[in-house]
Amino acid sequence: MNNYRMWAYSMIAVGAINWDYQRHNSHVVTNSLLIILPGLILVALAYLKSGQQLLQKRLVQILWLIIGVAALIFAFTNK
Repeated sequence: MNNYRMWAYSMIAVGAINWDYQRHNSHVVTNSLLIILPGLILVALAYLKSGQQLLQKRLVQILWLIIGVAALIFAFTNK
């Protein structure tokens, strides 16, 4: 579960950094929350017993990989 927690923390941190660096942008809140919210959901799943069981499934792992990569790509490419 530590890998999921680190992945979630990285999404939260990148979202917070995005918020800080783009505070002049009118859509900074929406853009940053699109990065932070998946991180918060993933960290909650990684700590909950039922979430840990869910994260053991291969399909869910692939889904979170796609969500995480998409969020991080969005963080680095949005303006």
